[in-house]
Formats: sequence, C-alpha cells, structure tokens
Amino acid sequence: MVKSSKIFIVLLILSIALLTFLGSNSYKQIREQEKTAELVVFTLRVETEINTLFSRYAMMQSQVLKNKLQDKVNHTIILNRQKDSALTTFNNLKFLTQDKPNQQKKLQELRTIQESFYAALDELNAYKTDTTLEEQNDAALLHNVSVLMDEIEAIKTTMLGNAEDYLAEQQKQFSTSRLINPITTLFLGMTALVIFLVSFWQINKQRKKNNRTTAFLESVLKNTENIVSYYTPVTNDNNKIIDFKINFINHNIENVLGTKVKEMKGKLLSTILPIQFKNGVFEHLVDCYETGKTQKFKRNHTFNGTDYRFKTSVVKLNNGVLATASDITEEHIIKKNLTATKDQLEAQNLLLLDNRAFLSNVFKSTSNIVTHFKSIRDASEKITDFEILFINDALNEGIKNNIPSELKYKRASEIYPNIFKNGVFEKMVSCIEESRQIEYETQINKNGKTIWLHDTAIKLNDGVTVTSRDITLEKTRAEKLNALYAEIEIQNSIFKDAEEVADIGSYVWYLDTGAAVISDNFYRILGYEPNAFEVTFDNYRKFVHPDDLKRYDKFGKEMVEKGSSNIHTYRIITKSGTIKHIYVNGQNIIKDGRNTSVGVVQDITDSVKTEEKLKAKNQELKRSNAELESFNRVASHDLQEPMRKIQMFISRLSEGELEKLSDRGKMYFNKIDSSANRMQTLIKYLLAYSRINRTKKDFVKIELDTTLHKVLDDLEELIAETGVAITVNNLPTIKAIPFQMEQLFNNLVNNAIKYRSTTHSPAITIDCEKLPRTKIKEVFDKKRKNYYRITIKDNGIGFEQENAKKIFGLFERLHQKEQYSGTGIGLAICKKIVVNHRGHITATSKLGIGSTFSIYLPA
Repeated sequence: MVKSSKIFIVLLILSIALLTFLGSNSYKQIREQEKTAELVVFTLRVETEINTLFSRYAMMQSQVLKNKLQDKVNHTIILNRQKDSALTTFNNLKFLTQDKPNQQKKLQELRTIQESFYAALDELNAYKTDTTLEEQNDAALLHNVSVLMDEIEAIKTTMLGNAEDYLAEQQKQFSTSRLINPITTLFLGMTALVIFLVSFWQINKQRKKNNRTTAFLESVLKNTENIVSYYTPVTNDNNKIIDFKINFINHNIENVLGTKVKEMKGKLLSTILPIQFKNGVFEHLVDCYETGKTQKFKRNHTFNGTDYRFKTSVVKLNNGVLATASDITEEHIIKKNLTATKDQLEAQNLLLLDNRAFLSNVFKSTSNIVTHFKSIRDASEKITDFEILFINDALNEGIKNNIPSELKYKRASEIYPNIFKNGVFEKMVSCIEESRQIEYETQINKNGKTIWLHDTAIKLNDGVTVTSRDITLEKTRAEKLNALYAEIEIQNSIFKDAEEVADIGSYVWYLDTGAAVISDNFYRILGYEPNAFEVTFDNYRKFVHPDDLKRYDKFGKEMVEKGSSNIHTYRIITKSGTIKHIYVNGQNIIKDGRNTSVGVVQDITDSVKTEEKLKAKNQELKRSNAELESFNRVASHDLQEPMRKIQMFISRLSEGELEKLSDRGKMYFNKIDSSANRMQTLIKYLLAYSRINRTKKDFVKIELDTTLHKVLDDLEELIAETGVAITVNNLPTIKAIPFQMEQLFNNLVNNAIKYRSTTHSPAITIDCEKLPRTKIKEVFDKKRKNYYRITIKDNGIGFEQENAKKIFGLFERLHQKEQYSGTGIGLAICKKIVVNHRGHITATSKLGIGSTFSIYLPA
C-alpha cells in the first residue's frame, strides 16, 4: 500500500508536471496571438499616420494650385494650418516608429525634402503672374513642386512597404513558433484530464483576456477609415483555389456597397463582389496566399452609381489573406485634374460679344443698377467718351426716370455729364487702361433728394461694366447715428433689435487709445455672443482676412489722421472660419473731449456673391457668342457657296436641257430645283436667326398644322422610302417665328425617321395638349398660366434615359458616324429654338422601345 501510494504520488506529480507543461505551451500560444493582434493594430495605426501625413502634402499642393486658378496670392492662413497638422502627424509617426531604424531614416530624409517642399509652395503661393517672363517662372515653380511631390510619394511608398514587410515577418515567425505536435498535445491533455478543474480557472481567465483583445482589435478595425477584410480560400477537388470565403469585413464597406456586414460574413467573394473576378483582384488574392508575397494594386470601381478608386494591400495571415483597401478617390481626382488646372490658369480672357437679350435676363432680378459702357477713342487712341450699350431695369427706380432702352447707344457725356466733373470719368478710364476693378462712391440729386451710390467698375472688352448699389440708407443711418448718439443709452434696446433685423452692426472707436465698443449684432456678425471679449483696434485686427490687412491698416490710419477714409469694404474670418465681406461707414466726432469715430458695418457677403455670379455669367456669355460667331462663318460662306453652284448648274440645265427630259424627269428636275431653293432659303433663315435677337416683330400667328404639313411635304420621298406611318392630331395656332418652327419640326421628324426600328414597322405620332402650368412637372421658368405640350413619339431604337440631357448639347452624338450619319447639332438647334420661344423641351426614352420628345410652348 505504501509502495502503491508512492506510485500514485509520483503519478500525481508527473500529471501536475505534464499539466504545467501543457498549460505553459497553451499560455505561450495565447500570448503570441495577443502580440500578433497588437502588431496588426500598431501596423494599421502606422499606415494610417503615414497616409494622413502624405495626404496633408497633397492637400497643400492642391490648395496652392487652387489659389493660382482663382488668382489668389499669398493665401497663407490655410496653408499654415495644414503645415501645423502635418507637423503633428509627423511627430506622432516619429514616436510610433522610434524602434524602427529604417522608418526613422526615411523620416529624416522626409524632413529634408519637406523644408524644400514648403519653401517651393510658399514661393508659388506668393507669386503672381502678370507677364510672359513671370509665367515662365510660374511654370518652373510648378515643375519644382511636382518634382518634390514625386520624391515625397517615393518615401511614402517605401515606408508603407517597410511597415507591411515587418508585419509579414512577425507573422511568419509566429506561424513557425505556434506549431505543436497534435499527438503530444492529445497525450498530455488526456494525462492532465484528472486535474482539469485545477487548470480550468487559469485557461478560462486567459480566454476572457483573449476575447477582450479580439474585441479591441475589432473596435480598431471598425473605426479606421480603411476597408479591412479577411478571406480564407475555397478549393476544388484538385486543391485549386476557386473562390474565397469572407470571414471578416469591417463596417466601412457598408458606406460603399449599401449592404450590412452581417449579410456578407460567411458568404463567398464571388457572390458579394463578383467584379473582383473580372478586374484581376482575385488573381492577386490567390498569388498572395500561395506565395506569401504582399500584393499591392489600385483599381477603379463603381458601386451604386458612384465611382471609387481604391489602393489595396494584401498580406497572408494564418490560413487566409488580410486585405486593406484605402479610398484614394479624392487624391486620384486631384492628380487627374492637375493638367486641366494648369490649362485653366492660362485661359482667362475670352471676348464678349453683344447679346443684350441674354444680359437682360441675367440682370433682370437684381436690384443694383448695371450699366455697360463702350469706350470712344479719338485719333490718338485716347478715351474721350463712353457709349451706353446696356442698362438694366433697376434704373427706373434709381437715378433716372428714363426707360433703359431709350438710353442705349447714347453718349455718357449727354446722359451723365457730371462724371466729367466729379472724377468718375477718370476712374472708368483707369479701370480699362490698368485692367483692374475700381470701387468708388457717387452722389446724385433726384427730385431734390441726395442719393448715394457705391459703384464697382470692371473692365469688359474695350469697355467698362459699372454696378451701382444704393447706399443712401447706410449713409442716412450713419448720419442719424451721429445725431442721436446722445440718446443712444435710452434707445439702446430698440436699436439692437433694429440692427439684428437689418443685419448691421455699429461701433464707437476711441482714436486716442484704440479702445472700442461694438453693438450686440456686431458681435454676432463675428460669430460671438454679445460682450464675449473686449474690443480694441488691434485685437479686432485678428478677424481681418490676411489678404485685407493692408486695407484695414490703411483705413485705421486715415481715420486717425484725416477723419475719413475711402476704404469701405474688407473681409473678415468669423469664429467658425466663415469668410464674410464687410461694408463699413464711419465719421469722426468729439465725444467727452475725445476724438472718436462712430459708424455702422454691414454684412454684404450675399451682394458680393451676386456680383461674382454675374461675372461667371459673363464668361458663359463669351463662350456662347464664340460658338455663334463660328456658326455665322459656316452659314455665311461654307454652306451658301456650294448651294449657289448647285443653283447655277440647275439654271444652265433648265435653259438648255430641260426640254429633252421626260415628264418624270421634268418632275424630278423641278423637285431638285425646289429643294435647292428651299435649302438656300433655309440657310439664309438660319444665318439671320443666328444674328438677330428675339423681338416682338419676329413673332406672328401661325397654324402649326400648316407648318407641320409643309415639313412633311418636303420629307415626302424620305417618308415613302422608309415606309414610316405618321399620325398627326390637331395642332394649335400660336405666336411664333415661322421658319424656326419649320426647322424645329423638320429636325425632330427627321431624327425620328433616322433612328427608326429595323425589327417592326416604323411609326410616328404627333399630338398636342393644353396644360396649366401647375400640372407641368418639368422645371423651367413658367411665366404663362397655360402651355401647349406638343409630343413627337416614335417606336425607334431609343436610347438610355441617362443621356436625355446630353443629346441636346452642341455636337453631342450617341452613335458612331459609321452607324448613323449626322452632325450632332440638330437637337441643339431644337433646344435653342424652343428656349427662344420661352418654352422648354425634354426627351424620354427606353432602349429598343422608342423615344418621346415633349415641347412646351406658351399658350
């Protein structure tokens, strides 16, 4: 018994020893798994910091190029913020990689290149192109920035590669060390089963810890900006990989696919992302798993109608592959548009042609007085006077009682003689000769009252466009403020409410000390609550836009020294970072024996934006008129010349050969002669149409039935040849330009015949319906109560609905020339004709079924 007890004691000790060995190995494996998880988290964090840092550099480059495009010089505040953000990210990255010599070496190289890169950006940002030589310097600076950016990208690629190689190396070491002989483990487990309860507590404790580590890892993966997924291979009977199973994918994929993660886990890659088997991604996954080599590639994808570009890195991990995809769509767009951006920097000065009808529509809704003057020069090319080419309707409520159309083509010396006395004429001349915007104020007397105008003059062609804004109210408020200053304490609450309603603010500035008091609404304009901080001239200066600091300082100096200033506008940056345009008007008074400036400020941001929109409309007008001029050249020569020759030869045949023809031949000859004459007339109509504006005398009452049947008679042979069946219901009588309506129907019917079906009998139905504007869903400017909707419906080949707007563009075609002939301008002309009649045209279609063109014309 003693001997047996000793044996059991020895066996128990041996069991404990075996359990200890088994537990030790299990614990070691768990620790290795924890290290691997921590390493993945660390690597993802390093990669995120690397991508963030280098994205900062790309954003700096993009910001500077954007400034060049918008002709903004020395716009440093945003650039400096980006530098600060880049420095923070750089320091974080340096701390994370402090035990990685290779990464530290690359960061040192980056620091050197970064200094040159910042210097190049600052020089380019501060550089303004005015001459050809300076444009060459500008190009050199752009090239220098591009070269430095390429070097930075190379360092980025190396650092990302180092991080991923380190991760792969550690994973390889872990995979090697975790292998344990299954037989040994089974034997030790069975031997240690008798003391399982003793070891269970420790194993269970480690399991819970491992679950916490896994949960932490999933939390990191969920909050990263990248799409991280883990796939395991699916093989066939020949052990060949034919698909991958999605074991894990973080929630970022939901923003792209619109599918919940829980619906994708456990599914096959071919089911969720079949595109990966067409664009080569599947082959990269297989290669990574079979060779163990890290795969890096970029691919374009379209999900739910949105285009993406992803940069993906794939590494082998355990029995599968780990794929990390970064969305580089914005970076790709920036690089793709670098060339276009450079071209846009050079394209700034298109010619503006006379198109007063368009200008009237643009300026009709503005309350400002907009006048365009064309310069008149003497023999020595000196500007001596101006001719009025355009005045909008706001003039009637402004400084004159004349109808704007009565003032057109008259001289400024006749209508505004005072501009030659008060210095305005010289300012307009300077605007043209110096090619710069000039702002000034003018004083006008009307019916015994004084009207103050704030004028903005900009050069346009060889003339100047002056936008006049009535600031009489602001002037009056400033004067009343000075007169009522003694009573301001009593009426303060009323005045605060008035300021908030009018979106103005007021200030009292003591010129001897620089201290100031501003109204509650002035604080709100700055983005603060009333009395949020103490105001002085200097601490208010921090709100002024960096590009306007010189103007602000000059304003302060002139107010102190002269008591007034010609500077009334500047920009501020509010607490939230919003840029606002401020108009200020003040006067100096003596208050309590101290030299004091009092005045009002107004947020005129909306007015400035309106002026910028007008400038954009001017650029659009230049492009439109350039196209019109090109068409005039073609219509006046290239089209008319061959038609004249055709008519000449027809005339000669008619004189000498007509009697030799048969009756059928004479009929054909007469049709040729009629068609040639009609073609000549049509060319003349088109040429006249392109050169004139829409006027009331062009519109006459016409019966659209008669017009349409005239068009169908001209297309008689084509209709007979194609066998198309045309059904026409009653069309209305409207006021329109006859030849334009003929052109409209001709183009649309011709278009329906050209794109007819080849599988069944072609048919065209033309119908009309009168609708109140409230029942018209299409969006356009509906100024009439009722409209005629004329529909031209065919059963032809149709087109994709997504191209419904594209087809009305100039020279836009949906088919190759080998398939269907045409110039691509027919539908563009249709749209122009309908718009010219204050109407609207739309197209609805379905591929293979047919198209319907709907024309809305005023009833």
